[in-house]
Amino acid sequence: MTKEVKNVPDLRFPGFENTWETKKLHQIVDVKDGTHESPKPTDDGYLLVTSKNLKNSTLDFSESYSISKEDYEDINKRSKVEIGDILFGMIGTIGNPILLEKDGFAIKNVALLKTSSLQEREYILNFLKSNSITKQFYKLNVGGTQKFISLRSIRDLKIDIPSSEEAIKIGGFFNKLDRQIELEEQKLSLLEEQKKGYMQQIFSQKLHFKDENGKDYPLWEIKKLGELYKVVMGQSPKSINYTDDNSHPVLVQGNADIYNGNIFPRMYTKEITKLVKKGDILLTVRAPVGEIGIAQFEACMGRGVCSIEGNKFIYYFLEMFGIQNKWQKLSQGSTFESISGNEVRNIEIPIPSPSEREKISDFFSELDHLINMHSQKVDELKLRKQGFLQKMFV
Repeated sequence: MTKEVKNVPDLRFPGFENTWETKKLHQIVDVKDGTHESPKPTDDGYLLVTSKNLKNSTLDFSESYSISKEDYEDINKRSKVEIGDILFGMIGTIGNPILLEKDGFAIKNVALLKTSSLQEREYILNFLKSNSITKQFYKLNVGGTQKFISLRSIRDLKIDIPSSEEAIKIGGFFNKLDRQIELEEQKLSLLEEQKKGYMQQIFSQKLHFKDENGKDYPLWEIKKLGELYKVVMGQSPKSINYTDDNSHPVLVQGNADIYNGNIFPRMYTKEITKLVKKGDILLTVRAPVGEIGIAQFEACMGRGVCSIEGNKFIYYFLEMFGIQNKWQKLSQGSTFESISGNEVRNIEIPIPSPSEREKISDFFSELDHLINMHSQKVDELKLRKQGFLQKMFV
């Protein structure tokens, strides 16, 4: 006799044992979509949101443009956006559902899900982020050069429905978890902004450290980077010598090879051209210019980077240099965004006494440590959420 397989998740709240019911999305919520036309941009009016504006569970209006009142009203006849609706990307960025906290804009190539129940809304939002939806996308073979999912396919997505009481508990659980993630992200953002503020104040010498006796340190001297530290420009090996064999040195060619201030190994090389030593500063010198890191091991440098025999003080100064967009100003005028070795060597740097330099470096190192701890906490919470999304839905 075949054992009955129940339609239930791996992880449930105590007290719930009933089998979940499978329905199609359009049986639960009203599913529409925005325009597929391209309304003419205007200088002012109403914003037009597309799938690319759906990012990390929020709406990013930075790449949207305005359309006329007439076009806005015409689009709203079929898909009026309201607070509490769910948006779902249909082209390019598929999925990435977002619960709306504002309205007053139109949509293009975006699905619009409407339901009057708050609890139902929160449950559906998180179900659309679950592994179940990812698997359905895979079966639909959503992909190709331009990813696209039709409105009919979205309406026919299968969604497993628990009892109202269990759905409310699940929705409330993820709502609290999302709020916790949001608060930690706000703390992280505040710390990062504080660091930028301290950099501006300290390197402009508006904020000073005192010595052990409470007295001011000596005035800072202005020096050129090349007068103090050796700058080595990278040189790319022949591509025939690129390899995936990690027994060879790591090849650092540009910003894709630097992540979170460290080398991120992607490729290796059999041919050694220019080397960056462990502890040296790495700086990207070709588009984009200004990404920095500290080499945690010896590596080969391609022509997109250079090394600087500096220290933590110089590293933080160069980070501030980037915050002030000075790399972009330095690279302006060239056909291809880049800076030369001489331009790097001629950067003027205010140099404090060795004792004050050490205090500044220690201050920013401690701040970085605090930022990294908060960043790890955010990552852990997001990873935890992904685990719950996989286990708490069928």
